Amino acid sequence: MMREVCGPLDVGDARALISTMALHPAELVASGRAALASPAFDGSVTALDGTETAVAGRRTFIKLQHRWHERLETVLRFEELRRHAGTPAPRLLDHGTVKAGSEEIWWAVLERLDGRPSEDPLPSQQRHLGRRLRRWHERGSLGGLRLDDPGGLGVLLGTARFVVPRSYPQVAALFDAACRGRRVTAIHGDVAVGHNALFDGDELTGILDPGAVEVGPPMLDLAWALAVDLPHGASADPLLDGYGRDAVDHEALEAVLPLMMLRRLVDTFTLGTRHDTKWLTGWLQEHAPHLLDVVGGELAL
Repeated sequence: MMREVCGPLDVGDARALISTMALHPAELVASGRAALASPAFDGSVTALDGTETAVAGRRTFIKLQHRWHERLETVLRFEELRRHAGTPAPRLLDHGTVKAGSEEIWWAVLERLDGRPSEDPLPSQQRHLGRRLRRWHERGSLGGLRLDDPGGLGVLLGTARFVVPRSYPQVAALFDAACRGRRVTAIHGDVAVGHNALFDGDELTGILDPGAVEVGPPMLDLAWALAVDLPHGASADPLLDGYGRDAVDHEALEAVLPLMMLRRLVDTFTLGTRHDTKWLTGWLQEHAPHLLDVVGGELAL
């Protein structure tokens, strides 16, 4: 297990070294056509209009790179975790790349898994996810983008660079203060009961789409899961119980949870999830009102 610590974060991100912008529809069409031609895909050949980022077959599906920061190497490392660490994940059946200007963009054909995300997280589902996240963190790193790499924080914060550009430097500095010096492990970076996880009743059947930041303080994963699921009726206890209270770094979680709540709040302004916007605003008003003051001038709170 990694015992490294998080170094200084790229707070300024003035050069936006790693773009999180979406690919052009024509690039998605070219990539999608290549993927549809794969013998591993068992769906029908359909017309593409450049809005599709995934295409479902009968027992397989196509996943297309649709933002510039997404890397094929992340998909390949995820397959290694599935094969060697028992991570419940779609089996990678085929992959490839196509040219997009001077760059290459990727496509992948993966196995479809049974189950669906839970919009109303159950305590049992949270406990299952907590246990899986602990195993993920204890696995150790297979490499990938670190949070403290140049541009890494900009990828983690995603749309905040564009939704709250004036506030972004202060938000980034708060993340730096909360994360610097913390132990780092392999992390998923973008999972909750209601997002990138599949359930059949109580059973966790699949974890999907690890985030582009693959190494960072592990409490970021717990904080993000709570930021996504608490607005939909979850509570913190089942997730932390499943993870194991002995393994929870309570000081680190207390430091990053309000910040991940703020990150999720900013995201809701692009997602259009008004219920989540209202809930997260209320939570921050009660627990960390100073964070609302940071972004309040740019968000219609």
